[in-house]
Amino acid sequence: MILHVDANSFYASCERLFRPDLRNKPVVVLSNNDGIIIALTQEAKDIGLKRGDAYFKVKDFCKSHGVEAFSSNYTLYADMSFRLNSIYSLFAERCEIYSIDESFLYLPDLVNLEYTKFARFLKKLVWQQTGIPVSVGIAPTKTLAKLCNKMAKNTAEFLTGTSVTGNRRLKTTRWKTSGISVVQSQRGSGRTA
Repeated sequence: MILHVDANSFYASCERLFRPDLRNKPVVVLSNNDGIIIALTQEAKDIGLKRGDAYFKVKDFCKSHGVEAFSSNYTLYADMSFRLNSIYSLFAERCEIYSIDESFLYLPDLVNLEYTKFARFLKKLVWQQTGIPVSVGIAPTKTLAKLCNKMAKNTAEFLTGTSVTGNRRLKTTRWKTSGISVVQSQRGSGRTA
């Protein structure tokens, strides 16, 4: 089974590590020359800011809404990425770094391993060890695991559905509150188109 682990609002979450007073407050991270917003927290998104906004156009808006803006600190982000992947590698057969804030973890297909319990454990451990929130998608392929991660981040309610792919029926379970989404192969009866 493959887990796709993605740090939530990674650059902004890294900046919050040294400013706990900014928890639950809008934070943006700016490009190299402070030209555009390259990362932002959910709170910043909720007031209408978007990735790619030119900072000079939204600077006054940010000040009036209490948005904290940070210049990029790639040394910090690389260090935190290394720490995240060090934790992941303790548990995975193989850990593939996909980007600075995303990794694929390859876990053995063990009958007795409850992947959702493991994902919750991993999320909690990462939070305790680093202070960085992560979301987890679990599936038999990298593409589906990445899709599950996106569903885990973007679905507000618990939802169970079934989608059909090839000759396999896939059961999808999503939890927004836990930031975990799973696709498990499930033998279906009958033919699939």
